[in-house]
Amino acid sequence: MYSSGMLFVLAGPSGAGKTTLAHHLVAGNDGTDFSVSTTTRLPRGEEIHGKDYFFVDDNEFNLRIRNSYFLEWAHVHGNRYGTEGSWVRNQLALGKNVVLDIDVQGAVQIKESMPSAVLIFVLPASSRVLLNRLEHRNTDSGKTVEKRMEAAAGEVSFMGIFDYFVCNDELEKAKSEIEAIFLAEKMKLQTIGWPLQALDYHGNYMKGISYWKGKRVVVSSGPTREMIDEVRFISNRSSGLMGVSLTEAFLYAGAEVVLVSGPAFHMDPPGPVRLVKVGSASDMLDALEKETQNADLLVMAAAVADFTPSNSFTGKLKRTDGNLTIALESTPDITLSLSCSCPVLSFALEYGETSLERARNKMMKKDAYAIFLNRGDKPGTGMETACNSGTLLFAGDAEDIDIKHGSKKFVAFGIAAALGREMEASRNG
Repeated sequence: MYSSGMLFVLAGPSGAGKTTLAHHLVAGNDGTDFSVSTTTRLPRGEEIHGKDYFFVDDNEFNLRIRNSYFLEWAHVHGNRYGTEGSWVRNQLALGKNVVLDIDVQGAVQIKESMPSAVLIFVLPASSRVLLNRLEHRNTDSGKTVEKRMEAAAGEVSFMGIFDYFVCNDELEKAKSEIEAIFLAEKMKLQTIGWPLQALDYHGNYMKGISYWKGKRVVVSSGPTREMIDEVRFISNRSSGLMGVSLTEAFLYAGAEVVLVSGPAFHMDPPGPVRLVKVGSASDMLDALEKETQNADLLVMAAAVADFTPSNSFTGKLKRTDGNLTIALESTPDITLSLSCSCPVLSFALEYGETSLERARNKMMKKDAYAIFLNRGDKPGTGMETACNSGTLLFAGDAEDIDIKHGSKKFVAFGIAAALGREMEASRNG
């Protein structure tokens, strides 16, 4: 198992000093790289192509947009800037940290596509200080400085999306604050997976997890929303935490992981995990059809809505004094509808004493390789909880495996390891 790198995004108005702070982070921390943005603007001063920016023309920038090259891109002060997505994710998967010095528009886009990114907003002590900096760096005309100050007011309005604020008034103090943020984020469990110091407390619990090294795993997560009108929907209580925890387990085993998630409270997998957002059951089916074509495992942890309105309404339905009747129809069974041939790990949330039998029947109906049964009627497990427990059942002759109660992350690692042990045993014999 290995640690994931993290993406740190420093943004703020032009002249706030974010570039100086970004370079300080890179220079002071081994295994940390500075991402070089692509831009359509001309070089400024002594800027060097490939070091400060990749300078391209509009035609080349358009081509890269069409080829989904960018993690984010935006128009800034009459020019376009973008960050290469595949390079960033590859660096994070290698355990390296990446620092971005970009505009506020780009930072907001990154938070949407990569929620685990750490966003830091940088500002000087006041707007007057910012104006003085822009006027004294002698790279922009008076009219350009005026436009940059107007843009700064708009950029500050997006500060609430960011994770941290650093006032770059005294440079050494700002550097210390940036370093503190960096250290704290690198110590998060999402970054380090399952600490080696904790492994021997549970014997062979993690044995088998290395089976997933080099494999491609697709995890579905969260609820789906079946829209009644443009405001109301049918859904369920799934928080998405189990799905995100499973992405962490397979990622730290060395797998390439994709998370296909419905709108959930938890949809912030580690940076190397590509996040695909979906809405309805139909949307999830379409996304999984595409993502599972070359997968080694599909983990169906999503709590897909079983029913959808036969007709959805435009706008917002008005409240009336009478009753409203909505006709429902079944949503597609995603596992049965997919054309992929990879093994499937299903999930079953069941209630009552016949839960085990129902879970086994569900596994056979879906032709799944295995199914994880967790009881919704046991305290501290299931939806909207931080913890879980359950039983892992296999379609073959393998014995059921009880996964002990613990955090959903602990349970996710146990599932991935037990599944790896069984697949390794099947392959060898």
